[in-house]
Amino acid sequence: MSGTNISPLADESVATGALMPLVSLRKHFKVAITLFIVFSLLGVPLAFLKGKYFYSATATIYIAPHVPNILQMNFERDFSSSTQYGEFVSQQIATINRYDILLIVLKKLREKHIPWQLPKESERHAAERLQVALVIKRVADIYLVSVTLESDVAEGLETIVNTVAESYIESVRDDSAIYASKDRANLLYQQKDKFEGFISVRKKRLEEISRITSVTTFVEGVVNPYDALITDTQQSYSVAQRNRMEAEANLLLFENPKDPGATTALDAIVADILYKDAGLGSLKEHTNMRRSELIGAISGLDTRHPGYAQIKRQLQDVEKEVDEATEKLNKDVRHMLIEERRSKVTLTKKIEKDLFDQIVQQKKDAMEFSKYYNEAVTLNQEIKYYYAQLEPIDNRIGFFELESKAPSTIRMETPAMSPEFPIKGGKKKLLIIMVGLGFALGLVVPIVIDMLDKRIRTAGQVEKLLGYKPLAALLASDQSGVTPISMADRMRRLALALEREHKRSGKSSNLIVLTSVNPNSAVTSLVLDLVNDYYKIGVRAVAVEVNLLKPDKRYVSANTDYGFMNLLLEPGFDILKVVSPGDNKYPDRISIGLSSEELFFDYKRLQKVLEKIAEIYSVVILDAPAILFSADVEFLTSISDITLLVIAAQQDKPGEIKRAVKLLERIDPEAIGFVVTRLEVFKGGGYYSTVNKIDSKLKQAKTNFFGKYLKKMTINKQ
Repeated sequence: MSGTNISPLADESVATGALMPLVSLRKHFKVAITLFIVFSLLGVPLAFLKGKYFYSATATIYIAPHVPNILQMNFERDFSSSTQYGEFVSQQIATINRYDILLIVLKKLREKHIPWQLPKESERHAAERLQVALVIKRVADIYLVSVTLESDVAEGLETIVNTVAESYIESVRDDSAIYASKDRANLLYQQKDKFEGFISVRKKRLEEISRITSVTTFVEGVVNPYDALITDTQQSYSVAQRNRMEAEANLLLFENPKDPGATTALDAIVADILYKDAGLGSLKEHTNMRRSELIGAISGLDTRHPGYAQIKRQLQDVEKEVDEATEKLNKDVRHMLIEERRSKVTLTKKIEKDLFDQIVQQKKDAMEFSKYYNEAVTLNQEIKYYYAQLEPIDNRIGFFELESKAPSTIRMETPAMSPEFPIKGGKKKLLIIMVGLGFALGLVVPIVIDMLDKRIRTAGQVEKLLGYKPLAALLASDQSGVTPISMADRMRRLALALEREHKRSGKSSNLIVLTSVNPNSAVTSLVLDLVNDYYKIGVRAVAVEVNLLKPDKRYVSANTDYGFMNLLLEPGFDILKVVSPGDNKYPDRISIGLSSEELFFDYKRLQKVLEKIAEIYSVVILDAPAILFSADVEFLTSISDITLLVIAAQQDKPGEIKRAVKLLERIDPEAIGFVVTRLEVFKGGGYYSTVNKIDSKLKQAKTNFFGKYLKKMTINKQ
């Protein structure tokens, strides 16, 4: 907003005075008394109907300050300090009403037919209710912990407490020597099952690999059996190669395709075989004997002798028979030797080829076998590793099982006994509670009512809301305790502030428009009182009614029948004819006159009419309608020297005030100020109450012999 704000800036810390408990109580004392009486009266039947006696049962548990020696470890463990023991006891106290222990308690109570769990109540809710109900604390200066339960039902109360204590002791028995040994043993069993599962899976895989590879032993550092098999096969293949080469060389001795005549070795062997052949030797021996007989027979015969030729033929047949037998044997032996060596070559080649194929296949299978073998070796290592892990686990489980039988450090000291007399409660307590509740509500509800009321109640609220102090804070005149001097003082201060602003502007006349946030904000009363004050300080002023929405009858007088609308309709109309002269009750004023319109017309003519009025009066104060309800106010604000926004306490709300201020910011008036009206004097305290007391004293001082002195002292204190 570029215009001048004649309202002072707000203080950095503004006390709004919105929260005043005593004021709220005095204002709504009927509500407070009604609440107190209603709740007090309700407390009587409620106490008779709902008043209950409460019973208590307590069990004590002994917690040893040291742990006795255990079965496998030959020493006793003591707590090094009382602090450490106290921490241990605190941990045990927190364990007694642990949720899992209370579930066990509920189960035992159902077996004992103790009705802690209500019908249709979930087990969880019953356990949580028992957790809240149990009071567990350490007995001072001794090694005992008390477990207490209070209830309005005495029957079975001691059974519940004893069941809780017994269940707790049973639950922590395994943990008394070694912390959480039961949980640790469960973890160890789980770990053992996991390792045994790992071992079982790997053993099954080893069996599968054994069936695939036909190997039952897989040892790290030992040569792969398949590698040894390949090596042996390669050695056999080398031997087969040598045997094949030897067989081929032997065959070449008997049969060389490159040198068909090279048969010396074969001839020699054949000759040797023929020479050593017994059948051929016998045939030759028989033939030689036959030849000797035939030669003896032919030796004495003449060639012409008929027997000579026959014997000669017999000799030839004998020779031929030997030659044929020798030739046949020679051929058979030759063929036999050659075929034998050919067969040898074929056999060695076949063996060599088969071994080569076997090596090729083995090399092909070697990678697969090696994968299985290495996997099996790894599985063996893992099995050994898991067995190594299992050994300490088994030892630890055995240790826990043994220690679980050791004596416990926690035991029941004194079981709870059945209560015989109630410890508290009854009808009187409930009645006192209801009376106290009524008293508290009687104090709180009036304050809450005022806090929920969003209407502006103090000038401090306006100051904090707008960031500027109100130019004037005017009290409502229709309330007791408001002195005329107080009202006159505030009105005079407002008139003087406006006159100072008029003098600073240097203008001959001053046009002031008063508008409000909402209708019925006492704007007309403020305008008339302000004009009266101007007359009292020697400034000629006039009040002009420009509110077409709700004309005020105080502007009408018997001296004239004309009004502002006559000036607007007839530009040459005499201004003095529309002015109602001041009297003892009201100052000079101009009524709106008769009009059927709700908004002005011809704003230029309206401005000229106001300028003519300003030629007669030094100060012209316009009584305008609420800015949120009339668009005419925007024009009137734009042509005025000073705009005063009237904020009515007990009526206007912060949101409405902000909307009105934003509208004024958009219009950008030349000068603006804020006035708060209808402020109440709170009888429970506050600034205005104090000021009114001072004014009353000043009024009394006028008739007092020491009036001047008292007045001076009071002003100095103020």
